[in-house]
Amino acid sequence: MTVESSLADRWFRVDQALAEGCGSDALIWDCFDPLTPALDARPVTEGGRAAAWFVRTGAFDAVLRHYRRGGLVAKFIKNHYFWTGFAHTRSRQEFELLLTLWGLGLPVPRPLGAAVWRHGLTYRAALLTQRIPHAKPLAQCTDLDTWRRAGAVIADMHRVGVWHADLNVYNVLFDDQEKVWLIDFDRGRLVAFLTPAQRARNLSRLLRSLKKLSLTQQPSYWSALTEGYQEQWLAPELLE
Repeated sequence: MTVESSLADRWFRVDQALAEGCGSDALIWDCFDPLTPALDARPVTEGGRAAAWFVRTGAFDAVLRHYRRGGLVAKFIKNHYFWTGFAHTRSRQEFELLLTLWGLGLPVPRPLGAAVWRHGLTYRAALLTQRIPHAKPLAQCTDLDTWRRAGAVIADMHRVGVWHADLNVYNVLFDDQEKVWLIDFDRGRLVAFLTPAQRARNLSRLLRSLKKLSLTQQPSYWSALTEGYQEQWLAPELLE
């Protein structure tokens, strides 16, 4: 269940448990501001664009992310996007996609809330997700079995028709229970069927990010991941 609220120039949609824990709309808005003292916000140092924080929101340890632009356009516009309605904002769309995937049981963080601030023809946005305890990026993993499980998880994501717009070794995590997680579904989309070419492009993006690390065991890691992917993709239960 989710709760939605709107004012003249700002909107939020949040998990009902978060809303009940906060108790008021004003306190919910505070959850999206890293300067709120009660959040005890600490910057996330791995990956991202220096716009994410570990925070404490009521009953949840969470990750707060403010959307930032990348590439050349970021030199001129850091965190504003063209306004076409709340339903089309990046935070709302990522929140909805995460809700779907979390409901299907895929290993993604629980979506806690999406917020948008409108500024005339543009808007800013933020997303709250539950923090995955003791999680590290796949970029730091040296265990081949974990890389193999990562491939299987990506195959499961593709099987349900999800295109990940930024699949890289920092958006695949593993925790101290050896579970693999997928994060950062900004601009991701859910389709009826991913073509072989689309799946291959997703994996190619992941390989490029791995090559940037210049790890001595890089070929072994990639072989393990692709083996796990193929085994899961071709498993009998996936062909029914």
